Amino acid sequence: MRIDMGGHLPKEAVSWTASTSTLFMLPVYKPVIQYYKPSPLNDVCMNRDVLRQSLIAVLSKCPLVFARVTAQPDRSLVLEYSPENSNNPVLEFHNASVSYAELEARGFRLSDVRANELNMPAEDSMFTESFESPLLKFKVSFLSDGGIALYSTRNHVLFDGNALFSFVSNWARCTRMLAQNQAPIPSEMSLVQCLNKAGSPKPAEITVDTTQAQSGIVAAIKHAMGPNNMRSCVFSIAAAEIKRLKQQTMDSGLLRQGEWVSSNNVLTAFIAHHVTRANMDACVYERGPWVVYNSLDMRRLLGLPLRGIGSPLFTTNCLVPYDELMDAKHIFQVAYRVRKCVDKCTNSYLQDANDWIAASYKELAKDGIHEPWNHISFAMLDSNARNLGVSCMDKIPVYDADFGAGRPEMVRSLDNISNYIIALPSPQSDAYHLHVCLESLAMDALMADPGWNNLCSLMCDS
Repeated sequence: MRIDMGGHLPKEAVSWTASTSTLFMLPVYKPVIQYYKPSPLNDVCMNRDVLRQSLIAVLSKCPLVFARVTAQPDRSLVLEYSPENSNNPVLEFHNASVSYAELEARGFRLSDVRANELNMPAEDSMFTESFESPLLKFKVSFLSDGGIALYSTRNHVLFDGNALFSFVSNWARCTRMLAQNQAPIPSEMSLVQCLNKAGSPKPAEITVDTTQAQSGIVAAIKHAMGPNNMRSCVFSIAAAEIKRLKQQTMDSGLLRQGEWVSSNNVLTAFIAHHVTRANMDACVYERGPWVVYNSLDMRRLLGLPLRGIGSPLFTTNCLVPYDELMDAKHIFQVAYRVRKCVDKCTNSYLQDANDWIAASYKELAKDGIHEPWNHISFAMLDSNARNLGVSCMDKIPVYDADFGAGRPEMVRSLDNISNYIIALPSPQSDAYHLHVCLESLAMDALMADPGWNNLCSLMCDS
């Protein structure tokens, strides 16, 4: 059952637009899936009618989700409202033959998502001139034993991880109210907005290639490998272990008076040490220094709504010497390097970066570049180079979406980007769940690493 939510376009939204100042990230689709264990309350709180009505209520406060991406005559990019949109949000229902117990016993494998049609058809990751893909789609699969799988896919121009999970949590809260015969009162999901000014310097973390289209850029930065050679796993590491490593870093003598490191800095250093070494030990990459990238949410630093719709992300880059990566005793030094790179991202630096990408479409267009958004990419996506991306999402409400029968038991990212690790909080926030995507040989080497296994336990395999 598929429901096009376009009939519920808020009238007050018609003709509104949002400029590129709100669209920091590239137009790629990012899917996730949340699993809910069987419960008699699922029939009451997560049935078709209740979910549909509560989603309508939430969308009424998020009119931008009904927009379409449109290229302007000056080659700038905007999100526009129109009652004739053909790419409105979609809610789909599915009765699955697989049970929650079976999925759990097999470790919530990604292969089971595809085999049991718990996902939705993959969107083209890049826009064409038609711009007809919905910005947001959901699929609710009712499992055979009463469990539920909630699949979400959203376009990154409008939804980063923070925005998506905040949206789903808002939807869940409205569902609980509706199931209790209360009128749902959704939170205001304000749009992240930034001031726009021209002339800011291009940040080093972003690359522009005007000699080829996006398909060529993607092909050029994708590491050559055999078919079906990617492997995605989820590992768990106790928050107490990261706290211990953080304290050891603070006591190492590396930090000057007043300096500090965060848990995320230390976690990034730990991941960098083991994952880069696994890649080199498995001969997937030649030995040498690596650039370690961290995703950074700009909301707090730029004074933006902390739960607002948008994608104000940036990546910091840190060049780590080979010898520091290979020797575990240098993890503290790597953590310190990561901290110093993050410190560079002051409010003014991030504002300049946001201003640059907001103005870049028009500037490229002046030089005769068509579809300029297809010529911009983040350097960390170049998997030919020794690049490692780490995204720590421990402050994001990943497990807050309680529709009335309890929070999800497992959340899995369906990203398939090599050497990109997403760190999500555990349901009890007492551990980090590390979503690791590597080439198979590198994953084998990582899983054979005693230092990794001493602190990390395997939760899910491909």
